[in-house]
Amino acid sequence: MVKMMIQMKFPKLVRDAYDQFQMIKNNLSVFYKFLIFVTPFLSIAYYFIFVLDYLPGDVAGKYGALTIAYFFPPAGKESIIPAMLASDVPPWIVWSTMIIMDIVSASIIAYNWWFPELIITHVPFLDRGYAWLQRRAEKFKKRKLLTLSLILFMIIPLQGSGGISTPILARLLGVKAKKTVMIVSIGSTITTTLFILWWMGLLNFLKVI
Repeated sequence: MVKMMIQMKFPKLVRDAYDQFQMIKNNLSVFYKFLIFVTPFLSIAYYFIFVLDYLPGDVAGKYGALTIAYFFPPAGKESIIPAMLASDVPPWIVWSTMIIMDIVSASIIAYNWWFPELIITHVPFLDRGYAWLQRRAEKFKKRKLLTLSLILFMIIPLQGSGGISTPILARLLGVKAKKTVMIVSIGSTITTTLFILWWMGLLNFLKVI
């Protein structure tokens, strides 16, 4: 009798353990998605707190305004970087700010594609830009060297080729999130470095060549 009761309870114990495991797994999955979503925002927030505390008051104000302007066209690296450097923002802060903002933007878009797509499809101005990127994506799909093409798209300072449009374009082309962030990181580092070196006059030797 005792043996029969144990045999009857054992399958129930297994089912209960399995249900608990699934519930924990689902909760961890939700928590992981939450971390993926919120980590880029927290990272950029902590970075700006550090930089704004480091910079003098008047320089910090200009820096903050130019940082916000970077997200709105037609502003881009070609205009924001010289403006920051001319406002006495140290080159290392300008360099890290541009790259970090591009990487964070790419991470938010690449790992949380549903979020930017929700915003894009409900804002008229962004909606038109999204349609343009979709048409652009069709042309890129035909290219063999897709990764190199996307890096070049990120490097060349054209309107709409920054840390937001490039990951959107990459995701439209089916590029994985990790690779998308890598492409933006490489392109942003190259472009930002060249712009800062050019502004500081370290590329003047090229005029002689």
